[in-house]
Amino acid sequence: MRLEGKHILISGGNGRLGRELIPLLKQEGAHVMAPARQEWDCTLHPCGLAMPSIPDIIIHAAAYTDVKKAEEDKDECEFLNIEGTRRVAALAERLKAKMVYISSDYVSVEPMCFYAFTKLAGEEFINKRKGLIVRTSFKPRNHWGENALTGVFHPVHTNCDWVDVIAKKIVDAICEGRTGIANIGTKRKTLKELAQQEYPEVKIIPVEEADKMVGYIYPRDTCMKLTI
Repeated sequence: MRLEGKHILISGGNGRLGRELIPLLKQEGAHVMAPARQEWDCTLHPCGLAMPSIPDIIIHAAAYTDVKKAEEDKDECEFLNIEGTRRVAALAERLKAKMVYISSDYVSVEPMCFYAFTKLAGEEFINKRKGLIVRTSFKPRNHWGENALTGVFHPVHTNCDWVDVIAKKIVDAICEGRTGIANIGTKRKTLKELAQQEYPEVKIIPVEEADKMVGYIYPRDTCMKLTI
């Protein structure tokens, strides 16, 4: 087990990614602390958390992730994604813990939406010699389907994949002791191709219609030179 004896604290442990990371980290031998927001609001009291042990690694997965709503709710998005990250990074520095920051593949796309701006700004608080910035994107397995989204913007190129697939790659990066920036995803594909893995009947929405629908310039290509 590659993380035997390591103590790991996760912010956003009840979120989509956090729920996937927890069992994977435990399988690698880590002791995982994943307090609910009621126990630890990382934007308000990063130092007030009652921790049973001092973490060796802090994974900051808590974030404002509603990209569309962020264009209107800028104060809340900025506070959680920038100030919240600053406070968690300060906690990691104080505890001498390695910081792993979950960023976004949107941060290198121009023009930049507000959500992407806040995630890129959050990267500035990470010590790149000691910490790890993970640029990635993921979808839940039920993202498209009869009872979920029935349409997909096309053509949109991406390294995005299902959250369980991406979570395994993030754990590998942590186990390998990577630092700096890691671009994590799977081979270049269209969102349509990803959606059809789970929902072959998905309807196509021309990407030219996306901008009006979401309220920002929808990225046509977020592909990265992958690290993992």
